[in-house]
Amino acid sequence: MLKRLSGSRSRLLLIFSFLLMAALACNFTSGDEDPTSPPSTRPPALGPTSQPADTAVPQPDAGAGSVGRDNEALASATVQIFALYDSGAEWDIVWTGSGSIISAEGIILTNAHVVDNRFDEYTDLGVAITGQTHEPPELLYLAGIAAIDYGLDLAVIRIVSDLDGNSVTPNLPFIAVGDSDLLKIGADLRILGYPGIGGDTITFTEGAVSGFTQERGLDGRAWIKTDATIAGGNSGGMAVNQEGELIGVPTRASAGGEDSAIVDCRPVADTNRDGYIDEFDTCVPIGGFLNGLRPVNLANPLIEAVFANREYAGGMDPSTIPTGAFDLSETFFSNLDFADGVTDDDEPTQFWYALPAAIERICAFWDYEGMQDGMVWSAFWSVDGELDDSGSIFNNIWQGGDQGNWWVCIFSDFGLDDGTYELVLEVEGESLVNESVFVGGDRSLADFYIVNNSSLTLCYVNISPYSAQNWGQDELGATELIDPGVERAITLATGYYDLLLRDCDGESILEEYEIELFEDLVYTVTN
Repeated sequence: MLKRLSGSRSRLLLIFSFLLMAALACNFTSGDEDPTSPPSTRPPALGPTSQPADTAVPQPDAGAGSVGRDNEALASATVQIFALYDSGAEWDIVWTGSGSIISAEGIILTNAHVVDNRFDEYTDLGVAITGQTHEPPELLYLAGIAAIDYGLDLAVIRIVSDLDGNSVTPNLPFIAVGDSDLLKIGADLRILGYPGIGGDTITFTEGAVSGFTQERGLDGRAWIKTDATIAGGNSGGMAVNQEGELIGVPTRASAGGEDSAIVDCRPVADTNRDGYIDEFDTCVPIGGFLNGLRPVNLANPLIEAVFANREYAGGMDPSTIPTGAFDLSETFFSNLDFADGVTDDDEPTQFWYALPAAIERICAFWDYEGMQDGMVWSAFWSVDGELDDSGSIFNNIWQGGDQGNWWVCIFSDFGLDDGTYELVLEVEGESLVNESVFVGGDRSLADFYIVNNSSLTLCYVNISPYSAQNWGQDELGATELIDPGVERAITLATGYYDLLLRDCDGESILEEYEIELFEDLVYTVTN
């Protein structure tokens, strides 16, 4: 196969994570619904960040006393969370989400966006307990945020009072917390929660583990992908393995059904072949029925901090997350290359021109500048022209600083299929760079010589596999040109390629498709 030297580029140890927009996964309401008939006389407002008691909460031992694996019992440990606004005589519902009780004393794991109140949109967090699965949950408690990580989109809340503001120490059914790193592709999963399309009662769906993704700065798995249906409002709910253990938090909702409005459609392929991915290209639906679960292991630091009654020190400061539009005029991604893995110090194990068949992992490395923490970015993987939901990253919150190096990986324990793998990197809805690499096939190296015998200066040279949707990076970089009378050699893996040459205004000079490159080739450009 076709290795590339790793080079000496330094990879900074940065943390990235990913926060899905709350509108995609929470069930927003009109504000005039009544969760269970709250009291006519409102108690004093209890803010979502109310401090818990000083005593630490004992952590249960390996699920001792937990509800076990029965579906009805698991439902009893699932709650509906209400963001409530005190309008005076009653509560108005701002939005709803789901959560899992992980301690009898009322410790609940959910998503950060389910309880996010940076903009003072609600006054109270309500917790509704599941009694009978055929009946709506009963709003019984108010809770406060005990730990939150906006980057991971995870939070732990604690029940602090009844609806009248009286302190309580509940004794609730709870689920055992499992080890999400033990999950295998194909393992069965059960999802419980309160999606908006499921009516007022709890909803149960099931499916299998479809894959995993890996992100820089996160130990182990960053996402668990499943084909189990997850709909809006189910965010923060329960993903359970066959042993009845909590192994994930549903965070990204699926497309389809009454919730189909959440389907995103973005231009991630250069469909008009003009060399750019922009609003003039046909959009590609993003989402489908593969869904994202945050592995419960990523929540362990938050859970441990709450059980120890200490402040959670991880995550990004919410006050540093900008809310306005970003200027991308000075934001650049470049030098996108592919490796077969990542070292412990965030270096590529080995760069490749084409990767061997049945390889388990492809990692993309790139340089960046002009980024701002809080920007929303995505990494869209495609295989032979088909978007790969199981490896793509959608709507991450950037936390890597303004410049440096970054990486993402797509992998499969059973080996990746042969094909042409493309990666499109997007920031704030704008595609900044894309590139392709072959996996599998009997390939060697060949030089593609461009000889400029024309009177024009070649400013942009794009050479992409014939099977790719996009033109890839400019082979000349930011400053290099091919003046008249000059030649330039570009090393590639053997195969079929498309060629696009453009002038310094970005206008197309020449396009040619399905060029055979199975040995060194001289390509002469004339007027």
